[in-house]
Amino acid sequence: MEKADIELDDISPEDETLKKTKTKHHFHRKNSLDFRKYTKQIWLAGLGAFSRAEEEGNKLFDSLVQVGEELESKTTEIADQTVEKVSEKARESVTDTKDKVEKIVDRGVNHSLNRIGLVTVKDIQYLENLILQLNDKIDVLIEENKKLNEKVNKK
Repeated sequence: MEKADIELDDISPEDETLKKTKTKHHFHRKNSLDFRKYTKQIWLAGLGAFSRAEEEGNKLFDSLVQVGEELESKTTEIADQTVEKVSEKARESVTDTKDKVEKIVDRGVNHSLNRIGLVTVKDIQYLENLILQLNDKIDVLIEENKKLNEKVNKK
């Protein structure tokens, strides 16, 4: 570039057209060099941006994976707790329903057996309880009777 500048200074003032032509040529040449320089800088900036994005992108990706794993762990734990609660409520509901159905069936069967005159297990248990109570009362009466007989025999 310095050569072109020196050459332009060496031209005599009389030869203006020559000077204008060389100035235009020099200006065009300078613009062309500037364009190439800026193009190269843009290219290098793009490469730098790509390299940085790749480097930081990997860090960002790893960070996002870690956050995802933590979130998955938390949501899995919450889901497990929710499933456990729902399962427990379902078990309780099934147990309650089963108990209710058993009572209804027992009443129906007992009622049907009583209508046709058959004795049920509850009837037998009730009678057995009455017999035990009677036995206890008889035992008490026997003891009282022995005591009375002893009193009468002593007199």
